[in-house]
Amino acid sequence: MSSTWLLDLLTTPPTRAAIWLALSFMLAGTATFVTRMIAPELERLVRIVRWVQVPYFGLILGGLSPRLMGLTVLAWDSRYTLGLVVLVCLLVLLVLIRIRLHTETDPFGAIAFTGRSWSPSLLESCAQEFHWCFLRGAVWELLYFSAPASLSPQYWAVWIGAAISLPGIYFHPASLSDRLLTALVLVATSSLFVVTQSFWLCCFLHLGIRVILLWNQPTQQPAM
Repeated sequence: MSSTWLLDLLTTPPTRAAIWLALSFMLAGTATFVTRMIAPELERLVRIVRWVQVPYFGLILGGLSPRLMGLTVLAWDSRYTLGLVVLVCLLVLLVLIRIRLHTETDPFGAIAFTGRSWSPSLLESCAQEFHWCFLRGAVWELLYFSAPASLSPQYWAVWIGAAISLPGIYFHPASLSDRLLTALVLVATSSLFVVTQSFWLCCFLHLGIRVILLWNQPTQQPAM
């Protein structure tokens, strides 16, 4: 009886979105605290698992909407065409910026702009974008059932999800330049999600920004 009640709670809108969000917040705080106390060297791995774990179980249990998370198959309508144009323009602009920084006479100035204490793996970047899309989708569902009809739930869900993500970026054990770059990626992918509602295009942009700005970048030791 209790298990059926719990399953209904986890799969019935709009309570399911609130519960999965709450589980994500609880897991984030607990996992970060315990890992830093016991095994700080595993924090990066634990963070990747945490970003994927809650959305994954939410999806397989039917508690989260793949459509609201942007996981549905791409359909090449005008919305995706516009999103693809925006994505390509952003990546081209980043390539031009990176070329300019690479040809600077003062290499330390370029490093100061895009310098990193560590470089996230492609897997980590994908996991982070997946987590951001989970936040957007869960907030979108909450607003869809609770917000006034005049409010655009998709638009506000994207930026509320971005605001929820900012504390995690701030408390991330990395350099200031890394946090600023992550915040920049968050704003860029959030803007693209408003247009396309696609995790796949946002993930491609996320990876593109990381690869372009970190290309040929000297590796630095983590700050102690």
